[in-house]
Amino acid sequence: MPRIGNIYGHGFDKAQISLMERLGFSIRPQVSTYAGAQECRFIDFEKGPCLELVEVRSRKEYLDFVPEGMRPYCPGIAVVLSKDSEKDLPTFAREFGEWHPYALHENYDGTSDPGKPGWNYLNFGTPVVPDVFIWLTTIDEPRPARAPIPTHANGVSGILGLVFDLESSALKRLAELVGEDPVDGVFDIGGVKVWSRKVMRDFPMTEGKSFPLRAVVLKAGSLDHFRTHAEDATETSFMSRRALHIATNGLSWDLLIVQQ
Repeated sequence: MPRIGNIYGHGFDKAQISLMERLGFSIRPQVSTYAGAQECRFIDFEKGPCLELVEVRSRKEYLDFVPEGMRPYCPGIAVVLSKDSEKDLPTFAREFGEWHPYALHENYDGTSDPGKPGWNYLNFGTPVVPDVFIWLTTIDEPRPARAPIPTHANGVSGILGLVFDLESSALKRLAELVGEDPVDGVFDIGGVKVWSRKVMRDFPMTEGKSFPLRAVVLKAGSLDHFRTHAEDATETSFMSRRALHIATNGLSWDLLIVQQ
């Protein structure tokens, strides 16, 4: 079954990282660099995807890197195939050939030597979701050691779902890619819900956003406890439940905290 490995957003400069830390998130100590002068920091959870916070250090290098099918600075979602998946990446490439798939490989050690273990990517020249970069990944064995999973002081335990400012029809390709049949426009990717703008009636649209992935919904043990780390969080509701809204920056998704 496919699952989401990480969800990334841009615009996370020093001030934005400090904001996340003040909100009670533990950020992985190791800072990663990626092609296109991207500096990446991570918020890990015991189960489910991590959040990847990206800062572009050189606009020129970044724009020279941007691959086919990606709008510059848009958020991204990695869909990971399990090692026992019935389909491999070449099978997906054949099945979704009209989306102009192309394969890439990156060694874990950062070298370009052929035959070394690493990440295998299947990107699509035709975006799966408008203005959101979505790709498939398989991970070679032996896998790199996983970073220790922190306990977040704010009580957040993981990601509940993703909210897109798009009609459900714009998410049909994503549902098809992961083999899901949406029910009332909602579907699931390995335990993470995907919602269209239909659910946004319950909380205010965030202004000044460049891309349609508007919010990552996080689950916390207690909203009152979370608020001790985020006094300025905006009280709102999500699907008729009390929630807290945390604004980030214009390039990225915001955070919506619900109690679970």
